[in-house]
Amino acid sequence: MKNLKPLISNLKYFAFFCAVCVSSFLVAIDAGAAAASSQNEASLISDSEQHADEDQYLQKLDEITAESPIEEEEITYDVPVVVNDKVELFIKYFQTRGRKYFEKWLERSEMYLPMLKDIFRQNGLPEDLAYIALIESGFNPNAKSRARAVGMWQFMKWTGKKYGLKVDLWVDERRDPEKATWAAARYLKNLYGIFNSWHLAAASYNAGEGRVLRALKKHKTDDFWVVAKQKKTLKRETRDYIPKYIAAMLIAKEPAKYGFYDLEFEPQSAYAKVAIPGATDLRVIAQACKCSVDDIKELNPELLRWFTPPNESEYEIKLPAEKAEIFKINFAVIPPAERLNFLVHKIKRGETLSTIARRYSTSIESILYLNKMKSAKYVKVGAELVVPIRAKKIAAPDIVSFPPRG
Repeated sequence: MKNLKPLISNLKYFAFFCAVCVSSFLVAIDAGAAAASSQNEASLISDSEQHADEDQYLQKLDEITAESPIEEEEITYDVPVVVNDKVELFIKYFQTRGRKYFEKWLERSEMYLPMLKDIFRQNGLPEDLAYIALIESGFNPNAKSRARAVGMWQFMKWTGKKYGLKVDLWVDERRDPEKATWAAARYLKNLYGIFNSWHLAAASYNAGEGRVLRALKKHKTDDFWVVAKQKKTLKRETRDYIPKYIAAMLIAKEPAKYGFYDLEFEPQSAYAKVAIPGATDLRVIAQACKCSVDDIKELNPELLRWFTPPNESEYEIKLPAEKAEIFKINFAVIPPAERLNFLVHKIKRGETLSTIARRYSTSIESILYLNKMKSAKYVKVGAELVVPIRAKKIAAPDIVSFPPRG
């Protein structure tokens, strides 16, 4: 019995030790569970805050998108556009060596492009044909080539007359931007009817349909680019015409893309048409309109003299749109005899039509026409000539003042 006491005592200590260990283990488990629970709660709070931040960001993004959408204007073309080495060569040329002139053309373009596109649209034609005038003349109504092609659309005299443009001593309607564009639209429409291709139609506008038809027949093709490779068939000007046209159009539609910044575009030409009697002095018109003679000439570049055509009883002149009504009021009270004066000159010995024309600041052609003379050779001493001279005295309302002639 005495021997069992130490054993029992040791077992008591061992049981106590086990109890302490189990208790510590259970406490540790409870602490771990509590910590895990705390971490989970923290994680849930963090995730919730993150989702809230994302929702708030997306809401702000939606508001920005809704309030200030960034949309680039889509550039479209209604004629075939091919970009090849030749086109890129002309783009480079306009950006470098030809830049000085091309910038002027671009700045002038907005003055006429809206009208040109509208006329082509009315004729059922692609509006982008308007850019042909960009390479023909740089939108210059007074342009004249070495071959005597005239105006924005560079019509030769006989071609212009064929498509309804009047060319005589008094007017050259090839210089009239509006009338010439209507003529160009009719011409291009006819050319497309022949070739069924805008590239070939435009090339024919440059070279003539006969020459292009012969080139197509010779090379058995209906593709401009195939014919353009043949150096002996078409002149270089015609072979380069379509690449030049496409390059100019690409830049004109997106000038900034090609490095043309800060262009100072001229305002769109706005005018009203008013019918007035023939043989009216342009200065009388300008004064009644309360504008300058240069303003009248700029709007009517087809007028070749300082008066409206005397061979027409009535002429439709273009005036600044905002001046049309005041012109009608002022012009109505000017007596017809004071709108343009004519005098009778008796030819003296030694005088010629040239000296007479210089004396009265008029032209030989005007004197020949008014006197129904065919040549300046038939001038006889003592004969009387009707000579047009500028009106010297003008009766007009008080609101219009006329400076004395120098």
